[in-house]
Amino acid sequence: MPSDDFNRTHALITDEYADALAQTTDALFPYATTALVRIDEPWADEEPDGDDCREAWDAVRERFDRRPERDNGDWEAWSVGVSDESGRKSVRRLVALTRGIIGRHFLFEVELAREGQTVFTAMPHHSSLAVDADSLPEEAFAATEDSLTKTAGCLVAEEPVAEWIAEERRWSVRSSICKETLDESRASCYGISNLRGLDVADNGTTLRLSWGLDGPISDDPIGRALTWTLEKLHRPPKALPCDDTERAERVADFLAETLRRYDGREIRGDD
Repeated sequence: MPSDDFNRTHALITDEYADALAQTTDALFPYATTALVRIDEPWADEEPDGDDCREAWDAVRERFDRRPERDNGDWEAWSVGVSDESGRKSVRRLVALTRGIIGRHFLFEVELAREGQTVFTAMPHHSSLAVDADSLPEEAFAATEDSLTKTAGCLVAEEPVAEWIAEERRWSVRSSICKETLDESRASCYGISNLRGLDVADNGTTLRLSWGLDGPISDDPIGRALTWTLEKLHRPPKALPCDDTERAERVADFLAETLRRYDGREIRGDD
């Protein structure tokens, strides 16, 4: 889990997690003093890429200091300074493991700290990555965002752009569009990276949404069948009742701008 001092202000959305993780850590190295990794070492005995994990960890382990007070259950904590290239290179070697199925579990977590304050945390097997923009210089956060232009991804504020109640549901919009029953018995969230189109209905208060997956899982009968099943199960809202025109425009602008930063996609159909 992230350190107690971590203030999660922005989270990553991406369909290319390993690349995005490598790019953001590289972008933040100049603004960090130490890195902390938590290792789930038994995964190194698993196929298909456990041997790669073992080889990488054996190559860099001596550069890290053991930090048992920062352990999380069975996941051992190790730290290394990243003010010079040798420390950064060691972290890069471990981050590169997240391209593998086992590597995402072996490197359970990675954090970057600036003068003792955690500013970045990532948990690869959950494809999660977050930063504390309030504890970073403006140029550091800008560099992190710029690094993500090399892949499909962007950072989105954790604070919802809007929260409201309509049609007996509680709605919120940030990196996902979420709706929840008023008695909190049921809730659903839909990642906005699957949003393909948006326009404002004639009433000015409702957003019409179109969604889609990023193509078939694989171009074979099994892949196409799995994609068909996912599309049937994935039933995001086709309309977002924003209840007033100002909120509708604010949410529409946020979604359009976020997906433009994400991969250059243009989703507004009413401009």
